[in-house]
Amino acid sequence: MKRIDFLDGLRGFFLLTMVLSHLVLQNGVWVQKLHFREVMFVESTQGFVFLSGLMFGLFKGRQYLRSGMQAMRKSVHARMLELWLWTVALIFLGLAMRDLLPGGVMAWRNWLGTAPMDDPIRILGILTLAFQPTFLDILQMYILFMAISPLLIRWVFDGRWMLAAGLSALVWTACQLQVSLLWSRGVDRLFEASDTQGLRMAFDPMGWQVPFIAGLMLGAAWAAGRIRWEEVFGPRTRDLALVALLFLLLFAPLRLASAHGWMPEAVFKAFRPFELRSNFGPVYLLNFMAAGFLFTWLAIGGRNDPSAIVRAISNGIGWIFTRPALCLLGRHSLQVYLWHVVLVYGVRYIDSTWGPGGQAANTLLALTTMALLWVPPLWRERNASRARA
Repeated sequence: MKRIDFLDGLRGFFLLTMVLSHLVLQNGVWVQKLHFREVMFVESTQGFVFLSGLMFGLFKGRQYLRSGMQAMRKSVHARMLELWLWTVALIFLGLAMRDLLPGGVMAWRNWLGTAPMDDPIRILGILTLAFQPTFLDILQMYILFMAISPLLIRWVFDGRWMLAAGLSALVWTACQLQVSLLWSRGVDRLFEASDTQGLRMAFDPMGWQVPFIAGLMLGAAWAAGRIRWEEVFGPRTRDLALVALLFLLLFAPLRLASAHGWMPEAVFKAFRPFELRSNFGPVYLLNFMAAGFLFTWLAIGGRNDPSAIVRAISNGIGWIFTRPALCLLGRHSLQVYLWHVVLVYGVRYIDSTWGPGGQAANTLLALTTMALLWVPPLWRERNASRARA
């Protein structure tokens, strides 16, 4: 199926910036300050999750048109199984390295826990995806979201997209009201292993389903021919793009103030409940919607805007996100994501065992890690070329 270079490049960009934000070094590294999350409540993970849903909805929607519901459902289930196998295998690999490498337990105790590999409760938690080590939690969410994707895609094709959107909004609202506490504590006790860790997740799927499901629905509507992007992001929505920019400008000082402790305590107490990252709270939702709309409008509608500056920005966006290097990462996003986990854990081990390093050493380590992201896609492309030959 024909790829879309711009979307591949954008997903590659999010993978590249994701590994930068996931580097955990005792003395930090200055290049992390260049991440766009420093000035807004938008992160690489949100964009990556949304784009994954968009492309999944687009490709599976086309498959639905071409081969029918049964074939699409079978393909989705195969993808879910593949993600589950990769996730479980990578977790057990991490546990093995933790126990075999000198200082492994000390380096990764906060990421992998300390329960032994043969702890039956921990094994059960891994197999059921209730135990989610640090940076390995996105794939578990994907499996859950994919399980309901065939139904949602069919609803979009049947014209019932409002039902799908409404249910997604309802689940997100329940998440903000902490409804999951009614059962999560019991589940946590059920899966509690010898290290007292049970249910472990950095992202509540009830909240974080919003970017994936939104992308999924848009992708399915795109496959059905019900969206014309040039009309949605055209001259008529220019003022809405301006409003989106104003939203980002409103939250930029709040992002800086909350991150650096500059916000007055009374304001922070009122602000904090709306800024829960784990629940994809209202602050993150509003900022993601504003940033997503503004970026997309600039990329599509900005090409024909009367302003020369806006046209230049649009052309720059189009050029950057169609670079072959970024597209290469995006075409092999699953393998790159899995490899980025290995790299990030490796950096953590190096820093814990031989660190802390200075800024020069940490900068070299960060840049090397980012460069190594291209190993899996280059390897896969090389094998594919050999197979074609």
